[in-house]
Amino acid sequence: MTRARSTPTRRALIAAALAVATLLGACATASGPQFSGLEAVPPGQAQLYLYRKSAIYAAGAAYDVAVDGKAAGKLFNASYLVLPLAPGERTVSVDERGFASAKTFKVAAEAGKRYFAEYDSSKGLLLGWGLLSGSSMKSEAEAIADLKDLKRAQ
Repeated sequence: MTRARSTPTRRALIAAALAVATLLGACATASGPQFSGLEAVPPGQAQLYLYRKSAIYAAGAAYDVAVDGKAAGKLFNASYLVLPLAPGERTVSVDERGFASAKTFKVAAEAGKRYFAEYDSSKGLLLGWGLLSGSSMKSEAEAIADLKDLKRAQ
């Protein structure tokens, strides 16, 4: 008899959690346009497309992004940033403002070149609340396939 009650209760809790995640996702979303193609690289600079695909985990969170310690924008669920980079080794950090420290990665930027990195926090909920989040460099073809579903973060 107790088991029969726990199943509906469990279902109600799951439904409530999904409703909260949906509401939070509506609170923090990118307001820019849908990706429509690559932008021109500014003269004398490089360009980094940093993106985060849609995920249920932390759907309502906006992560702070910095380049060489200077604020560069916020990365929302299902969004991307286009970051101009001065030539040289650059340090990019993404701070989820959770239990884990900011995740950083380096880009050896060359003038006139584009770089692409996906930030993945989807493992966070089940595997350590941000401890396994991180970025991975992508090829232009991989990135364009992912970017087509994302909005630009302003």
